[in-house]
This record gives sequence, C-alpha cells and structure tokens, in this order.
Amino acid sequence: MGYNSEDIQKILEAGVRAPSGSNSQPWKFRVKDNVIDVLALPEKDHPILNFKYRGTWLAHGALIENMAIASSEMGYRADIKIFPDKSNPNLTARIALESSASKDEPLYKCIFERTTNRKPYESHPLKMEDKIALLESIAGRGDFRFTEDPDKLKILGEAVAVNEIVMFENPLLHRLVFEEIVWTEEEERKRGGGLYVKTMELKPPQRFALKFFKYWTIMKLLNKLGAAMAIAKDNAQNYAAASLMGIVAVEDNDEDFISAGRLCERIWLEATRLGLNLHLITGIFFLRQRILRGEISEFSQEHIELIKDAYEKTASIFDVNEGLIALLVRIGYDGEPSARSMKKAPEVEYI
Repeated sequence: MGYNSEDIQKILEAGVRAPSGSNSQPWKFRVKDNVIDVLALPEKDHPILNFKYRGTWLAHGALIENMAIASSEMGYRADIKIFPDKSNPNLTARIALESSASKDEPLYKCIFERTTNRKPYESHPLKMEDKIALLESIAGRGDFRFTEDPDKLKILGEAVAVNEIVMFENPLLHRLVFEEIVWTEEEERKRGGGLYVKTMELKPPQRFALKFFKYWTIMKLLNKLGAAMAIAKDNAQNYAAASLMGIVAVEDNDEDFISAGRLCERIWLEATRLGLNLHLITGIFFLRQRILRGEISEFSQEHIELIKDAYEKTASIFDVNEGLIALLVRIGYDGEPSARSMKKAPEVEYI
C-alpha cells in the first residue's frame, strides 16, 4: 500500500497542532494499517459553550485539515469520511491513506508555527496582496464573510465582548472558566493543556486582578460595582483593534461545523504564512445556539437578551439571515504573542 508508520506518526503530530477551546485537545486516534480513526473526547470541552459538541467538531475540523495537508506533503491522498459510523457519534472521521505523488504543501510548515495572538493589532487595512492571498486560500471551501470598516469593527468588538459579561456575572460559567485557566508552565505541562494565562495577553495589573476574580464571592461583590462591564468594555476595544473581522456561516448541522473548522484552520495557516495574526472567537455564537434551542436554565433573562442582541448585531453586519454564525476571527498585523500553548503528543492506539 506504500505507507509506513513513521509517516502516519508525522501526520498525527501535524493533526494535534490544531486549535481547540481553551486548548482542551479533545481527541485521540486508532490506527489499523493505512486507516486512521479520529475519535472525539467532547467531555474535555467546556460543558456550556460546547453546545451539541460543536466546539469539539470545530476543533476536529481544524485537526482534519492539518492531517489532510500533512498527508499530501508526505505523498498520500487522504480519503476522509466524516461521521462514518452513525452508531458511534464520537467517531468523527475515518481517514484512509492512499499512495499519491508527493506535493510541496506551503502550508505544512505553518501547521507548526500557527498560534493564537489575543493582543490588539495594528488598526490599518491589510495589504491588498495579503487580502487576496487569504481569500484565494479558502475559495470554494465555505461561506466566509468579512469587514474592514472601523465603525463595524467597533460594533463587533462590543458584541463579542458580551461573552465576558455573561462569563463573569454567571456563577456556573465563572467557575467553569477558572477551571480551564492554568497559571504556570509547570501546571500546563502537568495538565497537558488548558488556557495558559500568559496567552490571554493580560497587562500585569489585569493578571494580578484575575487571581482575585477567580473567587466567586469577590467577583460577585465587584460585579455590583460594574467589574464585568468594565472588563467587557476594555476587551471590546482590544477586539476591535484589527485589520478585519470575518465570520463563517454554516447550516445547522454537525457536519457543517467540521467544515467550518477546516475552513478556519486553512485561513489561519495562510495568515501564518503571510506573517499575520489571527484570534478565533466563538463564545457568544455558542451561547446563542443554546438559547435558540430553549436551553436557558443557566442564564438570567438579562443575559439572554444581551446574547441575542449581540448575535443579531453581528448577523446584521454580515447579512446572515439563514443558518448560523459558527465563529468569528480577527486578523491583523502585530508580531509575536507573549506565549504559546503547549500541545500534547498524539494519543494513539494501534490495532
């Protein structure tokens, strides 16, 4: 069949460089001969934000895109079947490797360079050649819409920052967020992931305050003084500091969220190749899906209205009248992030 285990290992190592919510890395693999089963571990993802496991499916889409690129680089064609076994919903994909001519994949090395940069970016438009390259990299792969209008970027920054209001004012979500944060590199290595605090790009006073915010009794008291609103206002300005923001629109099905993850990773790798930064934002869009399904017991009426209003403003800017917004990205020029999240070696069972 023309494959070897070393190539498969390299393909898996490329796969697990994919982004995931709070760096949860919700996957493992089963390999038999030239066939790789991609298995989901949705329990590793945020139980509220991971509505219908769609946060996991976004991450798996990015992982699958990495594996497809790496397979081509290694001289294989990846025959990918999504959700091949309806009796096993956590079997995300079955990938059969078939010998093919090796291709020079310019995005392959970017898989290992790609990272999240949550800093505010330089607020000037993308160079025309960079914008064209980004759009050409995803042509025909899905519904990506973007804006460069500074006034619209400001509205979008405020909309997605509603997530912080809800997260810091809701006791359940507050607890879950702080369970995901890791404070040191040593803790990150022991846990094998998590949201490393340095990747949050907080200023020293903000990082100091965050250590007190993790106690709900303190956070609850500070919220009476407007703390969550102040955090959201500050973050909104940071989010709006970008050359452009774009969304991926999808149909309301799990397969489309896999496709959205693949598209997002493709544009992220191309941005990396061009020396651009990218920050993926999903919170408000997953909260809105839960509300749309009537699963609202965790939310106050005030927060429900905030989430709905934030989503509607975003949908209006991008003219999304049908389907769902799966994610938003902000792209721009800045430089290196302060820290990078660690990635675990692939967890593989050979049979």
